[in-house]
Amino acid sequence: MSDFAPIGRRGLLTGAAAGAAMAATPALAQIPGLGSLPGLGNMSPGMSRAVDLMGQTANVIAGMQISEADEISMGTNYYEKFIDQSGGRYNSTRDQEALHRFAEPLIATSKRAGLPWDITLIDADTVNAWALPGGKIAVHKGLIRYCAAPEELAAVISHEIGHAELSHGVAQIKNKKFVQGMGGIAKQQIVNQVGRKAGGAGAFLTSEVLTAFEGPVYDMITSGYSQDLEYAADGHIVHVFHFVGYDSTHAPDFFNTMLRLVPPGTKATTSLYSTHPGTKDRIKRLQTVIKADKTPVGSASGHPGWDDLKQSFPTRTVFRLT
Repeated sequence: MSDFAPIGRRGLLTGAAAGAAMAATPALAQIPGLGSLPGLGNMSPGMSRAVDLMGQTANVIAGMQISEADEISMGTNYYEKFIDQSGGRYNSTRDQEALHRFAEPLIATSKRAGLPWDITLIDADTVNAWALPGGKIAVHKGLIRYCAAPEELAAVISHEIGHAELSHGVAQIKNKKFVQGMGGIAKQQIVNQVGRKAGGAGAFLTSEVLTAFEGPVYDMITSGYSQDLEYAADGHIVHVFHFVGYDSTHAPDFFNTMLRLVPPGTKATTSLYSTHPGTKDRIKRLQTVIKADKTPVGSASGHPGWDDLKQSFPTRTVFRLT
């Protein structure tokens, strides 16, 4: 909701499309600037230039100093666009406010007070949620329909909080797989715009660079992050639960729901379901984190907004992917 005051903190089919696009991109384990590429001399001039541009872009992005102000700029510039791309803002002030009330104590655990945190309910039946750099979060209404208890929705939101809190967007942008998702024109814009500024903090986010990043960033937030970053966001669920006072043994519950919901053999990935890391492995690791976490346990006072959300989105008893 656009008038939401800052507070003190993907669909599976979309993921499948993003995964297919990534699979169609040539694997470049070694590229100029990152190592030698066997057989480069046998490439056509056009292919050689493309590989060289890939290497230049990866090097430029790896050297960028991305500040908190840059994260906020990305979130602010992309948030409304990505809300529209995901299905649009759900047209109910009551339900938007209920989601805000529910998320507020979770977001209040953030140590990044400078982020303009916001959360929006998306009018989409796909089971997904995502977070942009700078504290901008979205939850699909279809996901709420599969949350049987408030701890399940809290785990999803806490996971997305973790991505923003821990600057996972910045880390993923510097991953060469992010560069592989960019078109040739976008890569050239990055080299031209960022390279000449020597990657100075706050200097690279021109309108051209934001345009170049837009598609890959959308794929990134809706299709999931790297294995290590997803593990870290999972662990952040436990951190938030302990601070708020929720029973952390319920932190893995929604991942178990995803195992029941997603058909076997599905290759699609989101931040909540994946084959790499496997969801079963994520549950096991999360249970280990729960046992080891020593965060002082807070005292939760109910689950504000939950009853209103469930009145609008009753929990489905039949598991089906929409």
